[in-house]
Amino acid sequence: MSVTEVNVRRPSIRFDGDVPVEAVPDRYRLGDQFVPKGRYIDREFEELELERLFPRTWLMVCRLEDLQGVGAYLEYTIGKRSILIVRESQDSIRAYHNACRHRGTRLATGRGRVGSIICPFHGWRWNLDGSIRLMLDPEEFPERTDEDLALQPVRCEQWGGFVFINMDLNAQPLLEYLDPIPTVFAPFQFEHMRFKWLKAVIAPCNWKTALDGFLEGYHVPGTHPQYGRYDKSNVHPITPKELEYRAWSPSTVFERHAKYQVTGLKPTPERAGRGKDPAKKPAIGAPDAREGVANAIEYQYNDMRALETERSVRAADILRTAEVPEGMTAGQYHQQLYRELSLAEGYDWPVIPSEQWEAAGTAWNVFPNTVLLPNQGSVIGYRARPYGNDPDQSYFEVFCLEQIPIADYDKKWEYEPQFFEDHRQADLGQVLNQDLANGEHVTAGMHSPSFEGHYLSREQETAIYNHHRVADRYLWT
Repeated sequence: MSVTEVNVRRPSIRFDGDVPVEAVPDRYRLGDQFVPKGRYIDREFEELELERLFPRTWLMVCRLEDLQGVGAYLEYTIGKRSILIVRESQDSIRAYHNACRHRGTRLATGRGRVGSIICPFHGWRWNLDGSIRLMLDPEEFPERTDEDLALQPVRCEQWGGFVFINMDLNAQPLLEYLDPIPTVFAPFQFEHMRFKWLKAVIAPCNWKTALDGFLEGYHVPGTHPQYGRYDKSNVHPITPKELEYRAWSPSTVFERHAKYQVTGLKPTPERAGRGKDPAKKPAIGAPDAREGVANAIEYQYNDMRALETERSVRAADILRTAEVPEGMTAGQYHQQLYRELSLAEGYDWPVIPSEQWEAAGTAWNVFPNTVLLPNQGSVIGYRARPYGNDPDQSYFEVFCLEQIPIADYDKKWEYEPQFFEDHRQADLGQVLNQDLANGEHVTAGMHSPSFEGHYLSREQETAIYNHHRVADRYLWT
């Protein structure tokens, strides 16, 4: 079957406001759970994203702790565009196109702190609010208003300690754009978290490929078989016996955003009527549920250094020899022990109802280019964007946020972002290296003439399909 024949199928998910299928060129047209490979490997398509997608969507650019103190700034680049984000006052953060109003010179690079914004070429200056402060020899120029000489603004708004920008001055407010994420994530208190670490690498794949692996849990048995094993080994592929107990990870679409949730085994007629729910079976080979829970937590903490904390590991160690109260699972008792340690050590640690945990799920695609895995105490996130003019490479960042004690909310926070050319030099751990290795292999395979595009699962990979469906609104209107 040719790509053209596949593409004439209409998309399986549609919302009001989606572009007509016919508006999209055949080469890039979505089919029924089908995504043409050109959307990943064509330079023309990536240039279209840089021209029409990124400048019209809300992009997470930094955290408030990146901009501590009046005059703190950082540069955010996306394609050929450079944006300057500045703390104007204690209560205000602004963003500007990073270009002098005289000759277009880039005003600042990297990150730092200034009293005013100074052009390095001719010394023109602007106040932190973007207004012109000094124009050298103004009598020699045609008359221009102060408004015309001001730095050109970019929309800049905040949520959960994150700073977002949007180059479209008519864009809808950030909180409306993010809906329902702020409501779903509220109990996890992202605003009371700080960067524990951030590492950036050049990923050997398209920016969407770098994120796709984090938009579904369907890949876990094949890529991370250690998650289904008591000893967390990855010495052989997953076996048929282990596949029998693999987790199911259905996707849920929320208009422009989507989530997936690792849950129990997929309901099937074969499993109906079993007296014991196989989804509650402890990790394969574990002596008991306490050991299985404790080992999983320790592995996560030691390998990814995220989603679990030092207190969580201490609670897991207590769990190993504790008597689990009647009516509680080992996992529930660990959560209780973790909460007790956290409260005793000065953390705000509310009880999160099971309905809220279910609503939060495992991971969310924050359209267009961020993935967040919500959790209490520690969060992991991924962000990707094009790198240079090569669609087979991307600038990929992974970061951990960790909740801080109440007493530290107003204290200055220190952390140092790191950059590595090669992800294998970044000490990202087994899991993330497995994911990034997949990106390289996927990219190589997509260039094969035998491959037409991604054929996606209707239930477990729909978050990936939804990303492309939403992107079409920006690309073709």
